Amino acid sequence: MTFALISIVKLQAIDDSNRSAHYYLAPDDECYFLHEFTARKGFGFSPGNQFIFNFKKSPTKRLEAQYQHKVKAIRWAIATYRSIFDQVAGVYEGATFSPIPPSKASDHAEYDDRMWQVVSGICEGKGADARELIRQRGSYEASHLGGEAGSRIKPTQLQGLYELPGGPPKALVMLFDDVLSAGCHFRAAKSAILAAYPATRVVGFFLARRVLPDPLDDFETLL
Repeated sequence: MTFALISIVKLQAIDDSNRSAHYYLAPDDECYFLHEFTARKGFGFSPGNQFIFNFKKSPTKRLEAQYQHKVKAIRWAIATYRSIFDQVAGVYEGATFSPIPPSKASDHAEYDDRMWQVVSGICEGKGADARELIRQRGSYEASHLGGEAGSRIKPTQLQGLYELPGGPPKALVMLFDDVLSAGCHFRAAKSAILAAYPATRVVGFFLARRVLPDPLDDFETLL
């Protein structure tokens, strides 16, 4: 089965024009995104920032009124992806849909299954192979909390935490995550899949890609 996901207007591709911002990605990596999230800017900076701030609300806030915004963000992600994939003939039958594991393992108090909610919602009623293809042994500090780049987990380290406990996936694996930053998680997940199933095509889908702010913006505020 072949199809051109890039032809779908709502999805934007990671390509030569923006790949350098995600330095772990290689030219042969296939990744797509819906929003742009500008790092070090607040909730009100852009629609992309508003969406990601809501989507990433901690599960520890589940009983607070603000958590309804997370629920709405998850529902929007599901509806948007379904409207996209409904246009691609054979995609539900021909692909395995899986979230990239979050930084916290399932036994951690801050474990968040938001991406699994999105994946299962996308595939509900579609007869698709939706599963947590990759399981993670242990937790680690989330990338956005990891301090300097040198102290953050590397793809090879992260891959060492991954295991694929189930049966083989379809020939196409569609991986889902919230924000594409350096590309560490996608590279680790893709490498783990290819190590076990070398003939697999792995494509990443992100709700947003991280954009670094222009340093001149801060300078202009001082003038």
